[in-house]
Amino acid sequence: MTAYPTRCSRCDTQSVTDERIVEHDCGHVASLDAFDDGCEKCGRRADAETLADLQTVERCLECGHRSPLEPDQGSIGPLPAVSFPTLPTPEQNLSWIPARLVPESRLRRGVLSTALIAMVLVAGIAGAVSVTPMLEGEPAGEASVDADWTEYDSIVIFRNDDIQPWYNQEELRAVDEVFIEHDVPVTLGIIPDTNGSGALTDDPELCDYLQSLEADHPGQFEMAIHGTTHEPVTDFYGASEFGGLPESEQRERLAEGEALLADCVDSPSSTFVPPMNTYDTTTVEVLAESNYTAVSGGQWFTDEYYETDNETYFRAGGLTHVPETQAFENWTAYEEEGGNGDEVPFHDLETLTDSFDASHDENGVHVVMLHYQYFTSDDRLEKLESLIEHMQSGDDVGFLTVEQFAEGLEDGSVEETDEGWRVLEPTPAVSR
Repeated sequence: MTAYPTRCSRCDTQSVTDERIVEHDCGHVASLDAFDDGCEKCGRRADAETLADLQTVERCLECGHRSPLEPDQGSIGPLPAVSFPTLPTPEQNLSWIPARLVPESRLRRGVLSTALIAMVLVAGIAGAVSVTPMLEGEPAGEASVDADWTEYDSIVIFRNDDIQPWYNQEELRAVDEVFIEHDVPVTLGIIPDTNGSGALTDDPELCDYLQSLEADHPGQFEMAIHGTTHEPVTDFYGASEFGGLPESEQRERLAEGEALLADCVDSPSSTFVPPMNTYDTTTVEVLAESNYTAVSGGQWFTDEYYETDNETYFRAGGLTHVPETQAFENWTAYEEEGGNGDEVPFHDLETLTDSFDASHDENGVHVVMLHYQYFTSDDRLEKLESLIEHMQSGDDVGFLTVEQFAEGLEDGSVEETDEGWRVLEPTPAVSR
């Protein structure tokens, strides 16, 4: 039986287990679990005959940190004494690898970094030589022979919030089907533990469904964390789960939510969607320490708190802030009607299309926030379809998730130009 270390070297928790890193006969390297459905690189089967052990690593179930095991902790045995290059850590976002080779999620970037280190340690000089061409590859974001730039007038991001256990599951699937039928990506804001009493992992049917979206529609559904309990813990800017809390408490809440989300979906993203659309600079510091790349709150909030002027994205505290610019629901009318009941009015289609048109004319980033639980009729679903079809009526709109947009800005595969945007293809973006 493997003797696990008492605590994770990064987050100091005790949830550490071991994980096998293997290589497929096509050369693809990943954790053993990643080959359950075959090799994602070549598409062929992956079994004992086609997989070779490279190394056993430690993986923290809380923060996802991975590091090679010492030989006396259950690794594959003594390693040869070799010289090998100093590889960057996962925190450096694998900037030394061409952008087209870097996975989207923090979790898979961590696996890739660990796998490359393991390859070098086990294979010795030969391993170091094999990695050298990657080290000497083109800088992140530069075009190559298998990538082309696509020009867009504007960018659209959809954000579907409040995914949670046992709650309006038929409506969730119906809304997702609209995005699938129109090939439009969407960021899902997932609540790990609703009100502290509804953990994702207690609803295996929902987790299985979310995993099926990841497997069947790769790159289309971003699995983003939407707070932890989604409770109004403080009155910061009206209400907030994180804003106004001490740093230690924010860090603890985030770690609890991350652990639950990681147990439910295969690839948690690097986007944080704060409940009530509010957060503070402490939240951003905690997120940056945990390797998040984006935070998506509300533009009304960022305009006040960060003193921005209708900015649809900006950098602050090491993160890209991508606030929602248009809510599908008409919350003003809801409050005027007393704010009671589960039926929340929607904006009319003209308001929604006019909002997009204004952003499009300004070559902007248009982030539409919606809540699946209110799409309770065919008429409401048709309104979403009509909005998407209006956006797709030309071929000059790029559709991205929050993570795709933020990481694209960071690695250079998404660029703002004088006339709009250009995206380095192939990318996870789906364009029409």
